Amino acid sequence: MKAPLTPKKLKNAAGLSAFELLLVIAIVSVIAGFVVVSLVRGNRAAYRTSTAVEIATSLQKARIDSMRRNARDLNQMAQVKIFNRRFYSIAIDGDADGNLDVPLVKSLPEETEVEINGPFPKTYIFNWQGQTVDSQNNRVAPPSVFVGNSSGASAIKFNDDGKVVVVPGVKLASK
Repeated sequence: MKAPLTPKKLKNAAGLSAFELLLVIAIVSVIAGFVVVSLVRGNRAAYRTSTAVEIATSLQKARIDSMRRNARDLNQMAQVKIFNRRFYSIAIDGDADGNLDVPLVKSLPEETEVEINGPFPKTYIFNWQGQTVDSQNNRVAPPSVFVGNSSGASAIKFNDDGKVVVVPGVKLASK
């Protein structure tokens, strides 16, 4: 059993000085700050990548829809139009009646601060082979789409066979 503290033992008891306590609080605060910054940056990158995947999915849906329906007439080819930094539309035959539905306009969430980089407008039209064509039905190499925020950029690119891929963490060329 331990003996109770007496005034003589109390004087010799070791403890923390005010300086040591402030030093520990400062170190913990700095570490907590780094953790918060890392989490915020991670969320921004995740928002950017998920937005790029969502746009890429729309492009791939349009491509597959034109191939599925063997769309040879320009008015029946599925397409994605990017209007500006925040809005784009997708026109596909969602109800499988053989005709394109009214285009579905989508907007990027405001709270994520994610934007599509220009120039605008951009239109991606897919023929029966899944290739991108222009408004005269001539095969064209589609330009990449870049989605960015303060944490960086992600690219949506097209393979040689027309498939859509997302490349996270790309650097944009300086203007």
